[in-house]
Amino acid sequence: MDDMSQAPPMAPAPAYTYTGPSQFDYKDRQIHYEIKKRHWQRWVFYGLISVLFLGMTVYIVKVYSDNLKLVNDILAVNQNLKITVANLTESEKKLVERQRQIGELEKSIADNQAILDQKTDDLKKATDEQTQLINKYQNFKVKLGSADANIYSFLINFSTGVSAEDVAKIPLAEYNFGGEDTDKDGLSNAIESALGTDTSKKDSDGDSFEDKAEILAGYNPLGKGKLPIDQTFIALNKGLILIQVEQNKEAWYVSPKDGQRYFLGSPADVLTEIEKL
Repeated sequence: MDDMSQAPPMAPAPAYTYTGPSQFDYKDRQIHYEIKKRHWQRWVFYGLISVLFLGMTVYIVKVYSDNLKLVNDILAVNQNLKITVANLTESEKKLVERQRQIGELEKSIADNQAILDQKTDDLKKATDEQTQLINKYQNFKVKLGSADANIYSFLINFSTGVSAEDVAKIPLAEYNFGGEDTDKDGLSNAIESALGTDTSKKDSDGDSFEDKAEILAGYNPLGKGKLPIDQTFIALNKGLILIQVEQNKEAWYVSPKDGQRYFLGSPADVLTEIEKL
């Protein structure tokens, strides 16, 4: 008994140690995996966001560029439109001015046509007057004395019929003013009859200037202003005898020396007055 009680105690059995992965290690690895997974997912997401942002930026820049080009095109079109409108406005002004000029030209043509018609009528009257003189000469040549026959022969060859309006284009010479003078203005009744002035008034138009003074100064004794002296008409008629178709068919001689008209009186007085000149 004593021997057994003194036997050494038995060594305890060694404890079993598990060296494989514990459940905690597995969870750590799983957590680590999830973290890495989410980390990569985050980067992928960021990458997608970046690509999307870059794409949107490129798209916005392109849209802005296109819109800017469109705006520039619109501005250019607007500028061209303004220029076109300005050109049209200028063209319209020129057209209005051209129409005004055409209107003035048409009026001038109408006025000239009226003057031409009047001149044609005057020429016809003068021609008719000459024809009448020729007929009168032919019809009465036998009945008239030789002196009267010579008068009409002279007039036929050297005279032309004109209107009182045309006669007024030639300045009056102070000649043959004598004779009966009712108003005592220095102009005989015969010459006043030819001029159309009043034989009973020294001042026919009442402007305080006597008829003789006015007409010798080149002014109209029957109204305002000067007489319409026409040098071209004077040059064409120098040396001719003009028979006034109105009034009493008075005769005038246009001197080639001074271009003035000399009163010859009635056709019967022509030769006598021509001899004086």
